[in-house]
Amino acid sequence: KRNKFKEAEVLCKRALEIREKCLGSVHPDVAKQLNNLALLCQNQGKYDEVESYYKRAIDIYTKTLGIDDPNVAKTKNNLASAYLKQQKYKEAEQIYKDVLTRAQEKDPSNKPPAPGQQQENSSGATGGNYDAQGGWYKTILSDQPTVTTTLKNLSLLYRRQGKYEAAETLENCAAKARKDPQAIIQALNIVKQTNLNTQQQPPPSSTS
Repeated sequence: KRNKFKEAEVLCKRALEIREKCLGSVHPDVAKQLNNLALLCQNQGKYDEVESYYKRAIDIYTKTLGIDDPNVAKTKNNLASAYLKQQKYKEAEQIYKDVLTRAQEKDPSNKPPAPGQQQENSSGATGGNYDAQGGWYKTILSDQPTVTTTLKNLSLLYRRQGKYEAAETLENCAAKARKDPQAIIQALNIVKQTNLNTQQQPPPSSTS
């Protein structure tokens, strides 16, 4: 397998050089090839190169397609996953939160009200009383696959850190996302407004 990855890496680098020569160094197709190259290096444990390739791809996508292009979030997720494999939890968590926060901040004029401004329903729970036709809401729905993936990745990170309550909450929101898009918004609010850094103790092991 290692030999195959090495051979593929050589071919991928050649393809990258061709794209850079034909399209210029700042082009979405170059960024796509950088993603492929980063993945090949990751499979070989070359994490310094992985980080460099992903960061360059993010920079290219941001400059050419804009910060809100899905490729930016996807590549950030790739970089965060690479950090996760290296147990660089702080770096991975920051990227996941950046992706989710950006999704929530795309249309500030249509954000839901702040927690203190939200109305309470008959059970006393705070409700998401905002217009489902608002631009912010529609932006979240258009980002649903990326946001859902990021929530799952972040929940995995929290499980590895022993933050089981936070992980379970995000997993539940991600699982409900397809049938109930409001779950995505709930999760985004949790990530942004709740301190998920509180260390949760693992459940006590049962004694036989």
